Amino acid sequence: MDLMETLKPKCVYQEERWTRSLITIDNLPDNFEHLKVNNHSKIRNMLGFAIKSFEHSNHLVCSASGPSVNKAVTCAEILKRQMPELKQVTGIGYRNVRMIKDEMIDGKVSQSITTRRLPSIHILLSKNHLHPNLPGYQGADKVSDHVSRPVPRKTFEKNDYRGTKESKVMAL
Repeated sequence: MDLMETLKPKCVYQEERWTRSLITIDNLPDNFEHLKVNNHSKIRNMLGFAIKSFEHSNHLVCSASGPSVNKAVTCAEILKRQMPELKQVTGIGYRNVRMIKDEMIDGKVSQSITTRRLPSIHILLSKNHLHPNLPGYQGADKVSDHVSRPVPRKTFEKNDYRGTKESKVMAL
């Protein structure tokens, strides 16, 4: 068996590092904790980090790109439910990702490099006052909105369901 036949092509992803210049939020505070969300992040672990960071800092920035954006938004929304006094500023942008792929062409290994721009989100959560004219600003929720609002529940009878075989036969 030839060495070239046993060589498997590999693919390496190089993501642009999160730096202060990549965070697309105007008037970013000087000192903030930075929560970098990726595909393998667990929401439980992110929430633990965020709650601990608010013990010694008043600002937290959640940054994510690509498929991780949903996790960052979920984490921010859960934090705002747990800490209703938080104010939020959201910024969106792009992050560059390089894909370096080894390919076998006519028995020779060659590299191809592809650069993609993934959408990214940055969510600044703050205990301090933020200027309401900032783009992407959301004020703090009122505690009464979460505490006193009853959750309506509706129970359904068997006849309320639509799309069942019995209801179609009866309609004909």
